[in-house]
Amino acid sequence: IKQLKLKNLIIAGESIGGVLPLTISIKLPKVIKKVFLFNPYDYDNYFGEGISRANLFTKFILFNISLPLVGNFFSSLENKFILKNILRGGFFNIKNLSNDYLNLLCSSLKKDGYTYHFRNVLFNSKSWAEAKNMYKHVNVPVELIYGDKDWSNQNNRISTKKLLGLKTFSVIRNCGHFSFLEKPKEVFKIIND
Repeated sequence: IKQLKLKNLIIAGESIGGVLPLTISIKLPKVIKKVFLFNPYDYDNYFGEGISRANLFTKFILFNISLPLVGNFFSSLENKFILKNILRGGFFNIKNLSNDYLNLLCSSLKKDGYTYHFRNVLFNSKSWAEAKNMYKHVNVPVELIYGDKDWSNQNNRISTKKLLGLKTFSVIRNCGHFSFLEKPKEVFKIIND
């Protein structure tokens, strides 16, 4: 943004990436016009709590990945079957999880360092929740949007809404955690209106 001298930006993010636009808006408030925050993943109290809400399979997998020593081994077993069954818990309609997208994600699974980086991201999940401490410093307009089947619960949503000083949040019907993939037309319409 600084290098290209961009201004008057509308930025959007989802899930873990939903916290990033807010951070950017705090650091660069003069160039950000508005932030769209979709399904912010800002509520973990322990390793992968939100993702574990996806389904029992995910809860079992993440519990084992979180364990010392054996967690690395368990994480290294990740494959397309495991990834699909974890991600399916983030969709209202599993048909919206395309095979092409799964293949793209799976292309990273066997890269050097993947296991370390994946576990490291989850071990730092508390920092996503701690990011909420910065929400009071957001001074640009924010629109908060959740899929009605998102992993966040009503208390999580109300907490984020209050911390951002918002009166309300929007809901996308028949939509899980991954609204950009599940309801791209609705997401486009929200951002474009």
